[in-house]
Amino acid sequence: MRFCLASLLIFAFVGVASTVNFDYTLGSDAYFGMRIVPHVEFWRVEALLDFPFGLKLAGGWFSPIVSPLESLKYLNVDLDPGGVRFNAPHLVQTSFANIDFHERSLVGWAFNGSLGAVVGPENALFFKTSFFNACIDSTGQHHVGLNFPIGSIELGGFTSSRGYGFSVLVDPFMFFYIPESGFRFAVERKNVYLVGQYLDETFSVSMGWFGKEEWFLIGTNGVEARLKFGELALVMKLQKERWYAGFSFPIVW
Repeated sequence: MRFCLASLLIFAFVGVASTVNFDYTLGSDAYFGMRIVPHVEFWRVEALLDFPFGLKLAGGWFSPIVSPLESLKYLNVDLDPGGVRFNAPHLVQTSFANIDFHERSLVGWAFNGSLGAVVGPENALFFKTSFFNACIDSTGQHHVGLNFPIGSIELGGFTSSRGYGFSVLVDPFMFFYIPESGFRFAVERKNVYLVGQYLDETFSVSMGWFGKEEWFLIGTNGVEARLKFGELALVMKLQKERWYAGFSFPIVW
């Protein structure tokens, strides 16, 4: 009973605090229906939510288009000199060769990245000072390195489960190279990021940008976007197994 009441109150708050849109899409996973995309910002918290409710054109069932677990698109909690971020990396996190960035993972850090943790497909703890850094993950893989700061540039050498390598970090850019294994580069600025790598004979790119009622994501699961052009928005989700593309426009402000 309490859960139902709380759910109704949350839904009512979301409905009042954001625009109700009507979506119409075509594709193998096409649907039409309402979509609420609240952008929540208070204190030091910024979050982007997505609640699509519609009728799938195939099957005729009235149901949410996405799982409730996918409703949180982005979260950033600024606790300077620390913070928490969901579905977007922290630059220090990307500098450790033993862990990869995964979409829909959570990272938290303190003291400008000196101490942090990652929760996701790979859980990890990391530690970093001006001259030393280390990371260990839930599978037992490791990264241990030394840093050499030169002005705003930080050079580093490390040993990891993937081999020996060297790195360069100039906020907001990071690059490391492991001979005979590969490389990674990353650019990160709170609500926008780009992570590319060729490691273990596999190339991958993850990119994300989050606005007030829009986003653009490229990852291992394909492309997902909601981009506004005036009051009209283009919505799409392109994956190997399913896809849809269409338009969204406001019906209630």
